Amino acid sequence: MVEEELDETIHWLEIIAESEMIPANKLLGLQQEAHELYKIIVSSIVTTRNRLAKEV
Repeated sequence: MVEEELDETIHWLEIIAESEMIPANKLLGLQQEAHELYKIIVSSIVTTRNRLAKEV
């Protein structure tokens, strides 16, 4: 669920940047942070799934 929410957030930040509602340079930090969080979450999900698979 967190992965999906972050993906949607990234999507909307891209739409806002492309629409120029807010200058792209003001969104850059938020976009970078969202991408970093996404990588961390995906990595955690993969690690957890691998550990659970080993336990079965």
